[in-house]
Amino acid sequence: MSDARTRVEVLAEIGHINLRGDPGRGAFREIAERVLGQPLPITPNTVSEGGHRVCWLGPDEWSVVTAAGDAGVLLEQLQTALAGEHAAVNDLSGGLAVVRISGADSRRLFARGCTLDFHPDKFVPGSCAQAGLAKASVLFIHTGGRDVFDLVVRRSFLDYMVRWLRHAGAELDIEFH
Repeated sequence: MSDARTRVEVLAEIGHINLRGDPGRGAFREIAERVLGQPLPITPNTVSEGGHRVCWLGPDEWSVVTAAGDAGVLLEQLQTALAGEHAAVNDLSGGLAVVRISGADSRRLFARGCTLDFHPDKFVPGSCAQAGLAKASVLFIHTGGRDVFDLVVRRSFLDYMVRWLRHAGAELDIEFH
């Protein structure tokens, strides 16, 4: 076990579903929550944790992060249940990747390439936000604990992101996996 203050690892086997619909129109919200087995977060930049991690992206858009093996079945269930509703459900698993960053220097590392306020009193567990990190668009998810974050990034930017994190954190105590 390493004594590094911060750990960076690419997570494999993660599924990503983009869900769109008006939570105030028709039965969309009720159906989506029944299929997901948990509430849709409707407060901006919040996350619903349950069998899946559902992140608020906008007033009518959510990112559903789940185990890769569950994504296909969940996608089909959502599409079937929401047929006839004004909704869109798309599997983005092949195009997205997750980098987990955990440890004491996580926030310092982010501050080197992002203007979001990651102060522990502001960006608390259960928060999410879309922003640029270096030159990549990222969905930051504060997954729990004081300093554990998942960064959802386009798979085509994954190598760049890991290289940038390594360079930006060169003088920090970071362990890469």
